[in-house]
Amino acid sequence: MDPDFDDAVAVEDLVELERRYAEQRRGGAVSRGCQFEYAWGLVRSPYGADVRKGVALLQELLPKGTREEQRDCIFYLALGNYRLKEYERALEHVERSGAEPQNTQGLRLRRRIRDSMKRDGLLGAAIVGGVALGVAGLAGLLGLAISPCPPLTSLPRPPPRDPHPFPPLAARRAVMTTR
Repeated sequence: MDPDFDDAVAVEDLVELERRYAEQRRGGAVSRGCQFEYAWGLVRSPYGADVRKGVALLQELLPKGTREEQRDCIFYLALGNYRLKEYERALEHVERSGAEPQNTQGLRLRRRIRDSMKRDGLLGAAIVGGVALGVAGLAGLLGLAISPCPPLTSLPRPPPRDPHPFPPLAARRAVMTTR
């Protein structure tokens, strides 16, 4: 677990960021700094709906900011998409930032996204394989259930049994008395 990528913002902090954002919005204009801080908090929320809202706010900010602000927006867009498990988009944002060699945080996020893509890809393949095996087994059982049974007359019959497996009592007595 990496605190740069996995830590969730405290609920109290998010409520405070939301309060400031709403206050400025009621005033008519939200500063870029306030919108960025609120988006930052939303992206770090444990709730997917909050993360989506944060990503949307960052996308609004992206074309308006300076180069440094854009780099920060791109990083948090990548982080938000990573947290939403939208790895392709996250990787696009990390690649878009150029992942400068001195930006270790961006490089670590890129590695983490790629690892997650591999892991989820393998997990997806395992799920698909399991489903395919289950479907094949079900098809086999269904085939057995609907296949015609051979008629009972075609089965080999056992030899007829003697209705009286023991000799009659008189015959047994005769054998016993001669001994």
